[in-house]
Amino acid sequence: MKSFYVLISASWRRSSFKLSRVFSVLFMGLNVAGAMHAQSANPISISPSSGSGSVQAFIATYTDPNSATDVQSLSLFIMNGVAPDSKSGWSANACILNYTIGSGVIQLVQDAGGAFLSNTAIAGTVQTVSNSQCTVLAILSSANISGNTVTVTFYVEFTAPFRGAKQLYLSAGNPEGDNNTNLPPQVGNYNVTSSVLPLSVFPSSGSGSEQIFTTVYSDETTQVASVFFNIKSTANNTSAANACKLRYNLDTAEILLVNDAGTHYSSPIISGSTTPLSNSQCTVYGVGTYAVTSGNYVVVYFNVSFAPGFEGEKKITMAGVDETGASSVSNGAVGTYTVTTPPPTAAPNFTLTNTAVSIALVGVPETSTITITPSGGFNGNVALTCTVISPAIPDPPTCAFATPSTISVNAETTATLVVNTTAASAARFHNPLQPFFVAAGSITMAALLFPVLPVRWRWQTRLSLLVLATIAGVTGCGAINSRVIAPTSLGTANPGTAAGNYIVAVTGTSGATTATTAVSVTVK
Repeated sequence: MKSFYVLISASWRRSSFKLSRVFSVLFMGLNVAGAMHAQSANPISISPSSGSGSVQAFIATYTDPNSATDVQSLSLFIMNGVAPDSKSGWSANACILNYTIGSGVIQLVQDAGGAFLSNTAIAGTVQTVSNSQCTVLAILSSANISGNTVTVTFYVEFTAPFRGAKQLYLSAGNPEGDNNTNLPPQVGNYNVTSSVLPLSVFPSSGSGSEQIFTTVYSDETTQVASVFFNIKSTANNTSAANACKLRYNLDTAEILLVNDAGTHYSSPIISGSTTPLSNSQCTVYGVGTYAVTSGNYVVVYFNVSFAPGFEGEKKITMAGVDETGASSVSNGAVGTYTVTTPPPTAAPNFTLTNTAVSIALVGVPETSTITITPSGGFNGNVALTCTVISPAIPDPPTCAFATPSTISVNAETTATLVVNTTAASAARFHNPLQPFFVAAGSITMAALLFPVLPVRWRWQTRLSLLVLATIAGVTGCGAINSRVIAPTSLGTANPGTAAGNYIVAVTGTSGATTATTAVSVTVK
């Protein structure tokens, strides 16, 4: 018995020793695997890590020691005073974005949090995705891989209600869907300050030595005080030297131009003044430079010519200041323009003006008179197009030209723009059995008539009468059916065009010469 006991004890000790070694190896392997997993994509920085404005291109940088291809998705958290993954609901009322590297799909969290919106945007396209806090512009968003580093640009426009101090966090996910950390680290702060939103410029691309630029801005909550329009060799708004940087003050109709050094604005001129403003890059004219306000929209026309020595491709940027003094400044270009050498004399050109449209009865078309005024001996055909600038609503206004859209112009000429709206309508009923009853009525009438025809009638006559009977059956029974048979299915109600203010951009094109005017449309 003792011999047996010793044998078992020795065997148990040897087995225990081996088992402990196995567990040690497994434990070390788990540690190594955990360390390798921890060495997934790590957020490095965000640029800017601090700043303010209503529009911003955020550039997030990540590294992965294994390979940048190990990074599947990258996330930027723009939080409203709540840290990610806190118990208070980290993703509600926030601007949280996710960028999938392989597909370029950009996702944005829903207002209630907890999940992304079903609609997405593809980087490099004109698509956008929005919630109540922000909008992501896919055309200016991108990703770049270099070695073990991934750089993602998120171009974000903020809404007015989201203004205030925000916190920036970053995280990344690997192909297995795991994040590099349960708590994304805070990498910066940003102050959403302004409600002024630059919307568009016409033309957003083109070339020439002079141009009337049509700029459109919006403000959801306050009055726009001033707008900025910049034509520069770089989109960096912090540098104003050697640029054509313009400002228009809405309350005073003042036009200002920055000096060559980019240190201050010159003394202003008033809209309509015959005295221009110039620096070494450009000249802005009081005649043809003015503003139109329509609800939350502000349209400012800048009549500009360029000086010799400023030739080449330029970036167009826009900004604004509201009545509280909060400004929106973005380094994202909204367009490009190639400045060419000015001709010895003024080139043939034309301008467009319009009359405002007021729609008192929805569903009844109203018109605007578009006036084409040639200058510099212009003589040619002008093709007119129109675009409605409207929020995403079910039935926005539509536009078309009552006159031919291409007009021969050698003197002041007018065209008629028609703006249509959709009246609200109730749901309509539809009877899916109506075709059946029509066919049945036709056959029945033909069958009733056929036996009573005299046998002596020739078959051609009998056939003709049968055709007439069938037609009568279709008409008569169809009419009976439409009056007697009850409808069985319900259609969809049409809410119609909502009341509000809209802008219709009308563009005239003649070869390389373009002009734009913005028609103010009010639906009451």
